[in-house]
Amino acid sequence: MQDRDLELAHEAFQAGATEVVLRDDDDLIRHFILEAANSRYKSLQPGRVLLVEDENCQAEHLEEVCALQGLTVDRCISMEEGVARLQRGEYQLAIIDILLKGMSSGLSLVRHIRQLPPPRSLMPILVISGFDDVARRVEALRIGADDFLAKPFAEEELVWRLQRITQGRPGSEPEVSRAAIPDMAFWQQHGLSSRESEICEALIRGVNDKQIASDLDISFWTVRTHISRIFSKLGVLNRRELMARYLPSMGG
Repeated sequence: MQDRDLELAHEAFQAGATEVVLRDDDDLIRHFILEAANSRYKSLQPGRVLLVEDENCQAEHLEEVCALQGLTVDRCISMEEGVARLQRGEYQLAIIDILLKGMSSGLSLVRHIRQLPPPRSLMPILVISGFDDVARRVEALRIGADDFLAKPFAEEELVWRLQRITQGRPGSEPEVSRAAIPDMAFWQQHGLSSRESEICEALIRGVNDKQIASDLDISFWTVRTHISRIFSKLGVLNRRELMARYLPSMGG
């Protein structure tokens, strides 16, 4: 973002953004660059991938890249096959093309996954498409995809995006001490509801959106709506600014 525009930030979160950054926030931009090159993004945990792709050449390329990362791929070519696979097995993540054989699109499968009971509804999802238009990208993120990758893509970008959406899963990051976090009364004095206060505390502890949804037994998009309102009420753009502003006041 060029200027500080909280209304635009609110719209971005509603569309599926997980972070909003100002162009003059050099520290945060530097953090993202270093994060991409950091060693913790060098390998994936072994697991199974649900690949929904009806183009053979593209599917073979994706399978090869995943195999090099230690992942086992189950491939299908339609939403219906994808739903059937989900009923039979557990997957670490899903890679879903938007245009598929049959009547349903890949976006319908994304919606289906997000409506499943946890933990399956929390599965990381990478949507891929040969059409890199803003409308498709926003729609994919809005309905629950973790990331969007346009074809053709470099192998390195695919690997980085897969690593990125599977990092930060429950238990992978140390949490901030609860003693350093403002209590419920503090947040309510700043205009937050009881639910927003719960979510705000979880954000400061480093809990990701999907885990918050699971912990509180609410939908992922309900969490995202609450986060958007929290940031708006507190006048912050992102988690980093939230922590920088409110942890020092409690000696964190």
